[in-house]
Amino acid sequence: MPASFGSINYWGVHAFSFTNAKGNKQFGKWIFEPIGGTQGLSDEEAKTKGPSFLFDDLRERVAAGKVAFDFNLQLAQPGDRIDSAVVPLPDDRRKVNMGRLVVKSVSADSGGDCLNITFNPIVLPKGVEPSNDPMLSARAAPYVVGLGRRLGEGAKQ
Repeated sequence: MPASFGSINYWGVHAFSFTNAKGNKQFGKWIFEPIGGTQGLSDEEAKTKGPSFLFDDLRERVAAGKVAFDFNLQLAQPGDRIDSAVVPLPDDRRKVNMGRLVVKSVSADSGGDCLNITFNPIVLPKGVEPSNDPMLSARAAPYVVGLGRRLGEGAKQ
C-alpha cells in the first residue's frame, strides 16, 4: 500500500522509439520516480487510515511543495519485448533522466483543466514514435468515449 500518491513510482507500460538528431533510434519506457524515494505502509498502518487519505495527503504534500518526480526513461536493449504493455523491461536496464516533474496544484475531480481534454497515447511530438504494441492504438477509442461523457456530464460526475 503506498504511503502517498507522491511517494510511489508511475510506470509507462508502452514502449516508444526516440530518434536523435543523427537519426539513431532507441526504444524505452517512462518511469516517474519520487524524489524522496518510494514509501509504503504496512498492513497495520494502512488499517488506521481513512478511505480518502491518499487524496488528503496529496493535497497537503503539494501545498507544502513536496511532490516531485524524476522523469526517467528506461532504455530497452535488443531482445527486450517492446510490443507488449504487460511485459516490463528488465530491472537492470539503464535509465536516463529526462527532467523533473513538480506537482504544484491539485484540482477537484469534478473540475479543473483535465475535464475538457483527453489523452491519446499515439499523438506524439516529433522524434517520438509508438512501438508496435497493439494496445496503443486500441486505447484511443475508449479515451474519446470518456471525453464525450465528461463533456456531456461535466461537473455532475
